[in-house]
Amino acid sequence: MAASKKIPQKVWHQAQPAPLVLISGAEDFLADRATQRIREMLKEQDPAVEVHDIDAASYALGTLLTLASPSLFGEPRLIRVSHVEKCNDDFLQEMLDYVESPDRDTTVVLRHGGGVRGKKLLDRLRSSDLPCIEITCPEIKR
Repeated sequence: MAASKKIPQKVWHQAQPAPLVLISGAEDFLADRATQRIREMLKEQDPAVEVHDIDAASYALGTLLTLASPSLFGEPRLIRVSHVEKCNDDFLQEMLDYVESPDRDTTVVLRHGGGVRGKKLLDRLRSSDLPCIEITCPEIKR
């Protein structure tokens, strides 16, 4: 049974920062635009925003928790996670743990291009009251 969608869904040009942002769909062009929009909005709020990139397919244990842990000086952070549809087990478990209490000064953008890998994470994000939004990027047909 599919999880009922409770989180707000937006299209790429409505992308905005949130503690957890799921960018789903097959269209990489729109997903890149949505991610760029979020980054620009965070930079406008604070030019000192730290930006980090994680590849979920080759994830090393502890990376997310290290990057998302509160900073001594309280700088906001943007963590862009690619290839969530190919994530390894270490990433999946750490992300499931992280979503239970995400840091409010950190924006984690999860890019999932489609498929069933990571479904447990997607269901958790979509069916809860987490501080999360979903940006849908369906394939452009013409």
